[in-house]
Amino acid sequence: MPAQELLDQASKGGWASVGRFPLVRDGYFFRANPEDLYSGGQQAQVPLLAGWNSEELGWQALLGRDEPTPENYRKVLEKLYGARAEEALKLYPGTTREEVIQSATDMAGDRFIAYSTWKWSELHGKTSGTHVYRYLYARPRPAARGQNAPAARGAVHSAEIEYALGNLALMNDVYPWTDDDHQVSATMQNYFANFIKKADPNGPGLPEWPAIPKVMHLDVQSRVQPDTTRARYLFLDQFLSHR
Repeated sequence: MPAQELLDQASKGGWASVGRFPLVRDGYFFRANPEDLYSGGQQAQVPLLAGWNSEELGWQALLGRDEPTPENYRKVLEKLYGARAEEALKLYPGTTREEVIQSATDMAGDRFIAYSTWKWSELHGKTSGTHVYRYLYARPRPAARGQNAPAARGAVHSAEIEYALGNLALMNDVYPWTDDDHQVSATMQNYFANFIKKADPNGPGLPEWPAIPKVMHLDVQSRVQPDTTRARYLFLDQFLSHR
Protein backbone atom coordinates (compact mmCIF):
# COMPACT_ATOMS: atom_id res chain seq x y z
CA MET A 1 0.00 0.00 0.00
CA PRO A 2 1.41 3.43 -0.90
CA ALA A 3 2.53 5.59 2.03
CA GLN A 4 0.13 8.39 1.13
CA GLU A 5 -2.82 6.01 1.18
CA LEU A 6 -1.79 4.86 4.66
CA LEU A 7 -1.58 8.48 5.83
CA ASP A 8 -4.97 9.28 4.32
CA GLN A 9 -6.59 6.32 6.06
CA ALA A 10 -4.91 7.12 9.38
CA SER A 11 -6.20 10.69 9.36
CA LYS A 12 -9.86 9.75 8.84
CA GLY A 13 -11.82 10.38 12.00
CA GLY A 14 -8.65 11.16 13.89
CA TRP A 15 -6.35 14.11 14.22
CA ALA A 16 -7.55 15.92 11.12
CA SER A 17 -11.19 15.87 12.14
CA VAL A 18 -11.23 16.34 15.90
CA GLY A 19 -7.81 17.71 16.79
CA ARG A 20 -6.84 14.63 18.83
CA PHE A 21 -4.33 11.87 18.16
CA PRO A 22 -6.12 8.89 16.64
CA LEU A 23 -5.84 5.43 18.19
CA VAL A 24 -5.07 2.30 16.22
CA ARG A 25 -6.10 -0.98 17.85
CA ASP A 26 -3.72 -3.30 16.05
CA GLY A 27 -4.58 -6.49 17.96
CA TYR A 28 -0.97 -6.80 19.06
CA PHE A 29 0.18 -3.78 21.07
CA PHE A 30 -3.35 -2.45 21.64
CA ARG A 31 -5.51 -5.57 21.77
CA ALA A 32 -8.53 -3.46 22.76
CA ASN A 33 -9.44 0.07 23.79
CA PRO A 34 -6.74 1.15 26.30
CA GLU A 35 -9.38 2.29 28.81
CA ASP A 36 -10.91 -1.18 28.75
CA LEU A 37 -7.51 -2.83 29.12
CA TYR A 38 -6.63 -0.71 32.14
CA SER A 39 -10.08 -1.02 33.68
CA GLY A 40 -9.73 -4.79 33.48
CA GLY A 41 -6.21 -4.84 34.88
CA GLN A 42 -4.74 -6.27 31.68
CA GLN A 43 -1.89 -3.77 31.47
CA ALA A 44 1.67 -4.44 32.65
CA GLN A 45 1.58 -4.66 36.44
CA VAL A 46 4.44 -2.27 37.10
CA PRO A 47 4.76 1.05 39.01
CA LEU A 48 4.00 4.21 37.03
CA LEU A 49 5.42 7.74 37.23
CA ALA A 50 3.38 10.26 35.23
CA GLY A 51 2.36 13.90 35.28
CA TRP A 52 1.84 17.08 33.32
CA ASN A 53 2.90 20.72 33.19
CA SER A 54 1.25 23.75 34.72
CA GLU A 55 0.65 25.50 31.37
CA GLU A 56 0.26 22.76 28.78
CA LEU A 57 -1.71 25.23 26.67
CA GLY A 58 -2.37 28.94 27.08
CA TRP A 59 -5.77 30.51 27.63
CA GLN A 60 -5.87 31.49 23.95
CA ALA A 61 -6.38 27.83 23.05
CA LEU A 62 -9.81 28.09 24.63
CA LEU A 63 -10.77 31.69 23.85
CA GLY A 64 -8.98 32.20 20.56
CA ARG A 65 -8.72 35.91 19.69
CA ASP A 66 -11.44 36.93 22.13
CA GLU A 67 -10.45 38.96 25.16
CA PRO A 68 -10.34 36.98 28.43
CA THR A 69 -13.40 38.65 29.90
CA PRO A 70 -15.90 36.83 32.13
CA GLU A 71 -18.55 37.29 29.43
CA ASN A 72 -16.46 35.72 26.66
CA TYR A 73 -15.34 32.95 28.96
CA ARG A 74 -18.92 32.09 29.91
CA LYS A 75 -19.87 31.87 26.21
CA VAL A 76 -17.11 29.31 25.64
CA LEU A 77 -18.22 27.20 28.60
CA GLU A 78 -21.84 27.33 27.45
CA LYS A 79 -20.78 26.14 24.00
CA LEU A 80 -18.68 23.31 25.46
CA TYR A 81 -20.89 22.18 28.32
CA GLY A 82 -24.37 23.48 27.58
CA ALA A 83 -26.69 23.20 30.57
CA ARG A 84 -23.76 22.24 32.77
CA ALA A 85 -21.81 25.45 32.14
CA GLU A 86 -22.54 26.67 35.67
CA GLU A 87 -21.02 23.50 37.07
CA ALA A 88 -17.94 24.09 34.93
CA LEU A 89 -17.72 27.67 36.24
CA LYS A 90 -17.58 26.41 39.81
CA LEU A 91 -14.63 24.19 38.94
CA TYR A 92 -12.96 26.71 36.62
CA PRO A 93 -14.11 30.10 37.98
CA GLY A 94 -13.94 33.26 35.89
CA THR A 95 -15.19 36.38 37.64
CA THR A 96 -12.20 38.62 36.81
CA ARG A 97 -9.81 38.92 33.88
CA GLU A 98 -6.98 37.33 35.87
CA GLU A 99 -9.21 34.50 37.05
CA VAL A 100 -10.40 33.86 33.49
CA ILE A 101 -6.80 33.69 32.23
CA GLN A 102 -5.85 31.17 34.90
CA SER A 103 -8.97 29.04 34.59
CA ALA A 104 -8.91 29.06 30.79
CA THR A 105 -5.24 28.05 30.94
CA ASP A 106 -6.11 25.22 33.32
CA MET A 107 -9.04 24.03 31.23
CA ALA A 108 -7.12 24.18 27.96
CA GLY A 109 -4.32 22.10 29.46
CA ASP A 110 -6.75 19.68 31.06
CA ARG A 111 -8.61 19.07 27.82
CA PHE A 112 -5.36 18.74 25.87
CA ILE A 113 -3.35 16.30 27.99
CA ALA A 114 -3.77 16.61 31.76
CA TYR A 115 -7.15 14.88 31.98
CA SER A 116 -6.04 11.92 29.87
CA THR A 117 -2.86 11.51 31.92
CA TRP A 118 -4.93 11.69 35.11
CA LYS A 119 -7.32 9.05 33.72
CA TRP A 120 -4.44 6.77 32.81
CA SER A 121 -2.79 7.05 36.22
CA GLU A 122 -6.13 6.68 38.05
CA LEU A 123 -6.99 3.46 36.27
CA HIS A 124 -3.50 2.08 36.70
CA GLY A 125 -3.55 2.83 40.42
CA LYS A 126 -6.88 1.02 40.81
CA THR A 127 -6.13 -2.13 38.85
CA SER A 128 -2.37 -2.71 38.88
CA GLY A 129 -1.76 -3.28 42.57
CA THR A 130 1.38 -1.14 42.26
CA HIS A 131 2.36 2.41 43.16
CA VAL A 132 1.59 5.41 40.97
CA TYR A 133 3.67 8.57 41.43
CA ARG A 134 2.04 11.71 40.03
CA TYR A 135 3.65 15.10 39.47
CA LEU A 136 2.83 18.62 38.37
CA TYR A 137 5.81 20.26 36.70
CA ALA A 138 5.62 23.98 37.47
CA ARG A 139 8.98 25.61 36.65
CA PRO A 140 8.59 28.23 33.87
CA ARG A 141 11.51 28.59 31.48
CA PRO A 142 13.24 31.98 31.51
CA ALA A 143 12.32 34.40 28.74
CA ALA A 144 14.33 33.64 25.59
CA ARG A 145 17.41 35.72 24.93
CA GLY A 146 16.91 38.72 22.67
CA GLN A 147 13.12 38.64 22.85
CA ASN A 148 10.84 41.21 24.44
CA ALA A 149 8.12 38.68 25.17
CA PRO A 150 7.68 37.96 28.89
CA ALA A 151 8.43 34.58 30.35
CA ALA A 152 5.60 32.06 30.37
CA ARG A 153 3.19 32.10 33.31
CA GLY A 154 3.83 28.43 33.94
CA ALA A 155 5.62 25.44 32.49
CA VAL A 156 4.54 25.12 28.86
CA HIS A 157 4.10 21.84 27.02
CA SER A 158 7.43 19.94 26.71
CA ALA A 159 9.37 22.53 28.74
CA GLU A 160 10.33 19.86 31.29
CA ILE A 161 12.22 17.66 28.82
CA GLU A 162 15.55 19.49 28.82
CA TYR A 163 15.41 19.75 32.61
CA ALA A 164 14.70 16.04 33.03
CA LEU A 165 17.50 15.08 30.65
CA GLY A 166 20.04 17.52 32.06
CA ASN A 167 20.46 19.35 28.75
CA LEU A 168 20.06 22.97 29.85
CA ALA A 169 23.39 24.64 29.11
CA LEU A 170 24.77 21.70 27.14
CA MET A 171 22.20 21.65 24.36
CA ASN A 172 20.16 24.86 24.54
CA ASP A 173 21.60 28.34 24.88
CA VAL A 174 18.38 30.07 23.79
CA TYR A 175 17.43 30.65 27.42
CA PRO A 176 19.53 32.32 30.15
CA TRP A 177 19.41 29.43 32.61
CA THR A 178 19.84 30.29 36.27
CA ASP A 179 21.07 28.37 39.31
CA ASP A 180 17.42 27.69 40.14
CA ASP A 181 16.90 26.07 36.74
CA HIS A 182 19.91 23.81 37.25
CA GLN A 183 18.60 22.89 40.70
CA VAL A 184 15.25 21.86 39.24
CA SER A 185 17.07 19.86 36.58
CA ALA A 186 19.18 18.02 39.15
CA THR A 187 16.12 17.21 41.26
CA MET A 188 14.22 15.82 38.28
CA GLN A 189 17.16 13.75 37.10
CA ASN A 190 17.59 12.20 40.53
CA TYR A 191 13.90 11.39 40.87
CA PHE A 192 13.67 9.90 37.39
CA ALA A 193 16.93 7.94 37.69
CA ASN A 194 15.77 6.47 40.99
CA PHE A 195 12.48 5.42 39.42
CA ILE A 196 14.24 3.83 36.45
CA LYS A 197 16.59 1.89 38.74
CA LYS A 198 14.19 0.75 41.46
CA ALA A 199 10.63 1.71 40.44
CA ASP A 200 10.56 4.33 43.21
CA PRO A 201 11.60 8.00 42.72
CA ASN A 202 12.66 8.48 46.34
CA GLY A 203 16.27 8.68 47.40
CA PRO A 204 18.79 10.50 49.64
CA GLY A 205 18.61 14.29 49.61
CA LEU A 206 15.22 14.49 47.90
CA PRO A 207 11.85 15.55 49.33
CA GLU A 208 9.78 12.45 50.04
CA TRP A 209 7.48 11.61 47.12
CA PRO A 210 4.49 9.48 48.21
CA ALA A 211 2.23 7.61 45.83
CA ILE A 212 -1.17 8.99 44.78
CA PRO A 213 -3.42 10.64 45.78
CA LYS A 214 -0.65 13.10 46.79
CA VAL A 215 1.02 15.07 43.99
CA MET A 216 4.66 16.14 43.75
CA HIS A 217 4.99 19.74 42.57
CA LEU A 218 8.32 19.90 40.77
CA ASP A 219 9.79 23.38 41.05
CA VAL A 220 12.69 25.21 42.71
CA GLN A 221 11.25 24.14 46.05
CA SER A 222 9.76 20.78 45.12
CA ARG A 223 7.03 19.78 47.52
CA VAL A 224 4.17 17.33 47.95
CA GLN A 225 0.65 18.73 47.97
CA PRO A 226 -2.84 17.25 48.21
CA ASP A 227 -4.67 16.63 44.95
CA THR A 228 -6.94 19.67 44.45
CA THR A 229 -7.93 18.91 40.85
CA ARG A 230 -9.81 15.62 41.15
CA ALA A 231 -13.25 17.25 40.89
CA ARG A 232 -12.21 18.87 37.59
CA TYR A 233 -11.24 15.56 36.06
CA LEU A 234 -14.29 13.72 37.31
CA PHE A 235 -16.35 16.42 35.59
CA LEU A 236 -14.37 16.21 32.34
CA ASP A 237 -14.54 12.43 32.46
CA GLN A 238 -18.25 12.61 31.73
CA PHE A 239 -17.58 14.50 28.50
CA LEU A 240 -14.24 13.18 27.26
CA SER A 241 -14.28 9.50 28.21
CA HIS A 242 -15.06 6.82 25.60
CA ARG A 243 -14.47 9.19 22.70
